[in-house]
Amino acid sequence: MFSDIFARGRAAGPVVTRAPLIDLVDEGDKFRIVADIPGIDKEDLDVRVTEDTVIIRAESRADREERGRNYYLRERGSTSYYRVITLPEPVVPEKAEASYKNGILEIVLPKRAPERKEGEGFRVKIK
Repeated sequence: MFSDIFARGRAAGPVVTRAPLIDLVDEGDKFRIVADIPGIDKEDLDVRVTEDTVIIRAESRADREERGRNYYLRERGSTSYYRVITLPEPVVPEKAEASYKNGILEIVLPKRAPERKEGEGFRVKIK
């Protein structure tokens, strides 16, 4: 029962899936999402956007097990991130932009212009 507790070493590292911590900021004509995703290469990030949802996926590849190595202890396993963010207003997915630097993912999402009803016209501001 307790024999595993006292076993010598552990070769396989843990595989952990985390939800990245985010800030979702309303900047008037756009939303900005800032997500903490440390330890990931830019090529291993996948960001998908629909009108009302952002999906962030990422998986670290830096800690792949090397063949022929005899690990006594291996704690630095693979880490993956997954988060679905529901947006409070529709956005224009094809105009979304993202950047990633120093473990911070930043996504800018322009809001969809409100639809006007036929005959309602466009209100002109008077100076």
